[in-house]
Parts: sequence; structure tokens; C-alpha cells
Amino acid sequence: MARVYIVEDDKDLQVLYKLYLSKIGHEIVGISYDGEEALIDLFCNYSANPPDIIILDHNMPNKTGLELLEDLQELNYNQKTKILLITAASNLQHQASELGVSKYIIKPLKLSNLDKMIRDVITDDSLDLELCT
Repeated sequence: MARVYIVEDDKDLQVLYKLYLSKIGHEIVGISYDGEEALIDLFCNYSANPPDIIILDHNMPNKTGLELLEDLQELNYNQKTKILLITAASNLQHQASELGVSKYIIKPLKLSNLDKMIRDVITDDSLDLELCT
């Protein structure tokens, strides 16, 4: 199972993702409220042992999901970590692809598909962005 880090400003979704993913066997290694908090936490606490997956909301206060990814790239953060970007915006695919996003998920997310998406990116080493609805 995967080591998952969640970046989501909606507290209800944080809890929902954590409970669901933990129940099916994934390890939740961290949760952040926004991109700024996640940048500090990931860089300071997870550089030596990064998560397998980051579930990343895009529209958050202080720093968006894509801004977080830009900062992580500048800091040469672990490139093996797979990113699942979750957003209501359908016009960010190109930028997301350039920043290494593995799955571009358009809200609303079917929670039942989340485990499959995680398993897919863990077993797939391709760099191609996949659009999911």
C-alpha cells in the first residue's frame, strides 16, 4: 500500500480522505491545510523519506497546488513522488503536466475511484498526465 500525504484546505475532505484511505490500507503520513504549510512540512520532514503519493487540491489559500509544485521543483524535491491533482478547473492540464502531475482529477471526485487511481500511479512509471473525471 502507498504512503500518502494530503494537501487540502477543506477539513471535511481531509477527514474523508484520511478515513477512507486508511481503512483500505494506505498510510497517511501527513496532512496540510494549504500549499504553504505543505511546502514547509514536506521539505523539512519528508525529504529523506518522501510519500509515495501527494493528493493535492489546487484552489487553496496562501499557495495553490500548482504554486506548491513549482516551489517543490525549484527545491529539487523528490521526483519519484506521484501527484494526484484534484480541481474543479479544467484549464490547468498543460501547466499540471509540465509540473509532473500524474493524474489530473476534475471534481467532483468519486471516492470509490481514489484507491484505483493511487494503485495505477504506483505501478505506472510513465510520465504522461492522465485526465480523470
